[in-house]
Amino acid sequence: MPGEIRKWADEAMYRAEDTRSDPKVTIIDMTRRPLQVVAAAAETYRGGVYRDPRDISRPQAMEWLEGFKDSKISAPMEWVSLSFYIEGVTRAFTHQMVRQRTATFVQESLRFAVKEDAAYAVADPPSLMGLKEDHPWVLTWRAATSYAAQAYNRLVDNGMPAEDARGLLPHAITTRLHYHTDLRNFYDLAGMRLCSQAQYEWKMVWNEFIKAIMSYGPTEDRWQQQAIASLFKPVCYQTGHCGFNGPADRWCVIRDRVNAHSDAGDKPEDWTDINPYEPLHHAAARKPNA
Repeated sequence: MPGEIRKWADEAMYRAEDTRSDPKVTIIDMTRRPLQVVAAAAETYRGGVYRDPRDISRPQAMEWLEGFKDSKISAPMEWVSLSFYIEGVTRAFTHQMVRQRTATFVQESLRFAVKEDAAYAVADPPSLMGLKEDHPWVLTWRAATSYAAQAYNRLVDNGMPAEDARGLLPHAITTRLHYHTDLRNFYDLAGMRLCSQAQYEWKMVWNEFIKAIMSYGPTEDRWQQQAIASLFKPVCYQTGHCGFNGPADRWCVIRDRVNAHSDAGDKPEDWTDINPYEPLHHAAARKPNA
């Protein structure tokens, strides 16, 4: 049984499995022949009857996929289900993730799962990337996370319930969860979380989503997974304009160019001077020399 039972303050407290890792995504399950399933449903709009998605041709499937980009009618994309297992992400990340109301989540509970490895299970933020171990930021971060972890373990080992002691653990403590959604809502989420305004950890996780999707299913069906992965771009590529021009919005590395194209009436497929992956850099929302 995972997590050997120990008689701490509560018999329902278990030892959590080691979470020391970078973000990792595994597909538990995904609808087989996803684009053919979508197209089979969509063909009903124009009188078609396809009881078997295998009768849908590749051109038909791609036609519908492209069509959904220009239409508010995208319900057939909900026919594709995706179930992921996500590891090595922070609690700060999952606090944001569970805001998606069109998904289902099952997450490791810090009420019952005791983090004995807490001192090592805190992820470093992008600000510490490349810094030497004697840098003041690194020294302060290590000291604070180590003290919090030691205090947590001391309290649990001396009888405090984990659901109380967990209040000391940092937001950057790593966790794991199961995540179930459908393609329509996953596509919408991608637009928001690949935007420069999103937390950098989302970019790391989305790279793992794409790798998992691209390698899933029989080789002969991979063209469908590849087409789905190509959908994932910042939200401005979905709407044709930037939706973050307010005074409280952060700077963006591509906003000025997006706004110029939007003002000119250019479609996203014609934005040849913009790489949609520019916003994925951890500093994409930080104005240079600011």
